[in-house]
Amino acid sequence: MSKPIFVLLHGAWHTPRCWDKLVAELDKASYESVAPALPSSGSVPPTPDWSADVDLIRGTVSDLVEKGRDVIVVMHSFSGMTGGTALDGLDKDSRGSKELKGGVVRLIYVVAFLVPEGFQHSPHGTRDNMVSEMKTDLEAGIITVEQEDVKGMFYQDLDDNTVAELTKDLQPQSFGAFWSTTTHAAWRHIPTTYIICNADKPSTVMAAQYLVDTAKASTSHKIDNVIKVDAGHSPFISKPQWTASTLIEEAGKGV
Repeated sequence: MSKPIFVLLHGAWHTPRCWDKLVAELDKASYESVAPALPSSGSVPPTPDWSADVDLIRGTVSDLVEKGRDVIVVMHSFSGMTGGTALDGLDKDSRGSKELKGGVVRLIYVVAFLVPEGFQHSPHGTRDNMVSEMKTDLEAGIITVEQEDVKGMFYQDLDDNTVAELTKDLQPQSFGAFWSTTTHAAWRHIPTTYIICNADKPSTVMAAQYLVDTAKASTSHKIDNVIKVDAGHSPFISKPQWTASTLIEEAGKGV
């Protein structure tokens, strides 16, 4: 049986380059990965909502499962919402019931939004529920993070020089993406791992735990493992070897 392939979904403001260290570690272990560039981050003009992200995620995963591949979808931060809503019908069981090969066999949320159907981060036209570090420009349709806030938001456990280099790659994020609404909760249908990073912003750690607890208390879920690690918001950068070995171990449970 061939190994599953990882689809890596970056968070807001980021690009696929944030996964480079992790991809290198997965390559060493002979695991393939795909890291699409999600349009809501850096598009000019900014996207009006997150539908382009959802379409790209669904298209990327569909292409793989139609080739009979088993897929692990890894979501970071914001992409938990788009990834969670894009996978309806692409899970292994749904495809198997139609005698189709391939499918998504596991989800891995890395301090990501694990939310139910009908979830909207912020009401349309507002910046409600956005932290102070998110600098909003309604006229331009973008949200940015100032250089002095980057470490505290994303890279708490990285040295200042590394943070400065990573900051150069950050992109304006579409405002409208935060006004979109989820239509599917893939974690109800696909075995799910959640990674909580204890060195993240304390408020983010609390929010992540709340999301997991709320999902587990809901009517149905397939969350079967919660992992806590002493790392900041981006362990795939600060601890790429640990992240790769953890992803590979979790992937083995879904094959």
